[in-house]
Amino acid sequence: MARSSRAPTTGNAYSIATLRASLEVLNRFGERDAWSLADLTQEVGQGKSRVFRILATFEECGYLTRDTASGQYRPGPRLVALSASPARYEQLRWQALPPLQMLAEDTGETAHVGILFGTEVVTVQLVEGRHEVRMHSSVGKRSPANASSLGKVLLAYFPEPEIDEYLRTTSLTRMTPHSIVDPSQLKEHLRKIRSVGYAFDDEELQVGLRCVAAPITDHTSRVVASVSISAPTFRLDEQGAVRLAPRVTECARTISRMLGSPSLKSGLP
Repeated sequence: MARSSRAPTTGNAYSIATLRASLEVLNRFGERDAWSLADLTQEVGQGKSRVFRILATFEECGYLTRDTASGQYRPGPRLVALSASPARYEQLRWQALPPLQMLAEDTGETAHVGILFGTEVVTVQLVEGRHEVRMHSSVGKRSPANASSLGKVLLAYFPEPEIDEYLRTTSLTRMTPHSIVDPSQLKEHLRKIRSVGYAFDDEELQVGLRCVAAPITDHTSRVVASVSISAPTFRLDEQGAVRLAPRVTECARTISRMLGSPSLKSGLP
């Protein structure tokens, strides 16, 4: 017998029953990441055909994605963007500050923490480097995800269907001649980022600027943010960026542990 957990009716004359039923389905994705049609039907206590229509509508609008292999539904890009509101990351901002200060002191370069918000990466915390010539940024700065090391490392850890959806629906922004704006090229680039566990920005966001970024995970091992350092290319060449990548990665691991992420014994998730 299906277990009913429907939201109580309040008697509001303006309440829309269909919308309420749809939100009841959508709210279940805050409890766990993936649902099959059968499990979700049992969970919400609604008819199978009705739940299927609700899921199909959310999928069409980009709020859910369906894994063709397993048949399970997962949060889509639009739902992820809503859940990634910068206001939700206040705790992350202040927990990340001490490790970020150590990274900036250790490398001498400006260190940042960013989150994905829609198709942009938003800086939620930063510590300025000690060099006179450095990248000047600010909390709240937004940059196209495809042109930023902070953004690319976040995109890289999307589930494959969500990467495909992002590439299908997003107009990739060209910030410099080095920006990656070809969807197939960016998809291959994201695959390489996953394989090494960090991302570079080689003058893709700003000519003369090079950045290195690594992912931050939360208590569920989900990648929720990223940390990076940025420096002028005359001070940070490609070999230097490779040498600094382990320091950035270790900072990301430290912040991840502070957020309750499980011990990363076999590399990044």
